[in-house]
Amino acid sequence: MPQNILKNLAIILLFSVSVTAFAAGNGLHIYFPREGSVVNSGTIHVIGSQGSEKPVTIQVDKRNYKVENFQKAQDIDSIKGTSFMFMQKVSLKEGLNLITIKADAGVEKINVRYVTSMEAYKNKMKKKTHFHMNEDKTICKSCHTFETNKGCRSCHKEKGNDKFIHGPAAAWKCLQCHDKNNYLVPFKPVSSKCIQCHQEFSEKMYNANYAHGPAISGYCTICHDPHGADNRYLLKAAVNKLCNNCHTAKKSGVHVLANFTGNAHPTSGVIIKSTGKEISCVSCHNPHYGKTPQMFQNGAEKFMTLCAECHEDKF
Repeated sequence: MPQNILKNLAIILLFSVSVTAFAAGNGLHIYFPREGSVVNSGTIHVIGSQGSEKPVTIQVDKRNYKVENFQKAQDIDSIKGTSFMFMQKVSLKEGLNLITIKADAGVEKINVRYVTSMEAYKNKMKKKTHFHMNEDKTICKSCHTFETNKGCRSCHKEKGNDKFIHGPAAAWKCLQCHDKNNYLVPFKPVSSKCIQCHQEFSEKMYNANYAHGPAISGYCTICHDPHGADNRYLLKAAVNKLCNNCHTAKKSGVHVLANFTGNAHPTSGVIIKSTGKEISCVSCHNPHYGKTPQMFQNGAEKFMTLCAECHEDKF
């Protein structure tokens, strides 16, 4: 075979390999969440990249999100072509969620489980499904620095949009709770950071006769969002909904005991006259600690003492 033909074939072959490699680099790639991820928040960020700034559509449980804002990634191997990063906040329903990401560069389908119970939360911790714990985080370092709180704000602007904001989050003191030397994960245990500010509360809890399992074990973030929430006390959901995540037997609302009329005591839907608030689990139970195994409110040690606070006329 003539030498010039061999030379041309070699050039064509090299060109085809380069194009294949370039195309692979320009494909749709999802960094977070991973397939099978377990999360304990109803909102997460879908983080990915592609080779262009063409819109990306994300579908979660019949809700559609259109991604149109991209950040050009720097210092990417030239053989892979230019990459454009994107990050989109999406909402999840409790249980299994199918996230479908559609782009010209391809389609990705990822199953993510949103859980709220303590057991599921612990499972999530074991799997280490935080984005910043993933090795793919290194790609972000081409544009972002994680040495100061300023680097956090560039991606997490929405952290200040909730009705109630946690003090450190409102002041953007991210590194007060997140370890910049350990992939920005929260310092462990989480409660070790919480009690540095909430010392009076921690002293009462540790000196109490009984304490709620999640609270005494340091899992504050099972019930409280450390950044912000639309519920008072930074609760991730309404009180009864949170309690029922673990105390599933109480979901029916039939609780305490039948009164003299034969009806069960209500756990919701009734306004307490003395407080003007709707009755809930925490109307009778302290969610953190107490003098009795039932952790009655206001330090009550006897069942009837607690009842008398609302039903004094019956005694």
